[in-house]
Amino acid sequence: MKKVLPLILVIGALLAACAPKATPTIDVAQVQASAVAMAFTMSAQTQAALPTNTPIPPMPTATIPPPATPTTFALPTFPVVAPTATSAASSANPCSVPLAKNPTGKQTTLRVVNENKAQVQGSICLSKTPFGEFGVIGIVLSRNQDTILTVPQGCYSAYFWVNDPKKPSTAQGYGLCMNNTDKWTMVIRQDTVVLKGP
Repeated sequence: MKKVLPLILVIGALLAACAPKATPTIDVAQVQASAVAMAFTMSAQTQAALPTNTPIPPMPTATIPPPATPTTFALPTFPVVAPTATSAASSANPCSVPLAKNPTGKQTTLRVVNENKAQVQGSICLSKTPFGEFGVIGIVLSRNQDTILTVPQGCYSAYFWVNDPKKPSTAQGYGLCMNNTDKWTMVIRQDTVVLKGP
């Protein structure tokens, strides 16, 4: 038995050493002190990050010089000229006057085609050219009809009413420019007017 007792003590000590350790307890005072210290640190860092209030420098005052003394002089007199028909037409909207019968600038051939299954009526308007030509040409075309015109070279706008009883619409196009003597084709579609080159 004397040999067994030390053996039991050694085995007991080994088992005690292998046993799980007890879970440590948290000291509430230490946790509270850590939280307070962290809050003070964050508050101090926030205060350090805020911009400082710097006063705005005063605006310089403007000094206005005194007004100059007016000088009197005689105004020139001009003769009164009544506007002629030509000067009144040249200042008018280019689309409010008809295009001249015999324009002086370079001419081109224009075929106007109605691709609608209804009659169209409207006009094409020539913007003022370097030769001083401008004006409007009225056009009425039956369904799928076309017409051939000789017109001045330049940029045109077009506006047509499509008289389709089931689906009436307006067709328009802008910046339709012709710059050579070849044959051009202006196509009137349901809601647009396009210009096809030679």
